[in-house]
Amino acid sequence: MLSKYEAWLQAAKQNESITYHEGYLAKDRFYNNTTRDIANLFMRCAENKKVVLFQKRLKHETTNQDHVFQYVAKKI
Repeated sequence: MLSKYEAWLQAAKQNESITYHEGYLAKDRFYNNTTRDIANLFMRCAENKKVVLFQKRLKHETTNQDHVFQYVAKKI
C-alpha cells in the first residue's frame, strides 16, 4: 500500500493532490501501522517541502463517533 503513495510522489506534477486518509488520523494511526506509515511518509515530505498537507472536515464528532476528515497532500 505504501508503494502506491511513493509512486504518486514520484509521478505527480505540481499542484496535483491525493487523499491519503479519510477518518480521524490522530486516532487511526495508533491502531493501524499502515495508516501510521503513510501519514509519516507524507509528514516527512511536508517537512522537506515536497508537499503541502491539509485536511477537510467531512463529518462532525457525535457522542458515538469521532470527527471524520479527508487528509490531502498537494505536490509543490
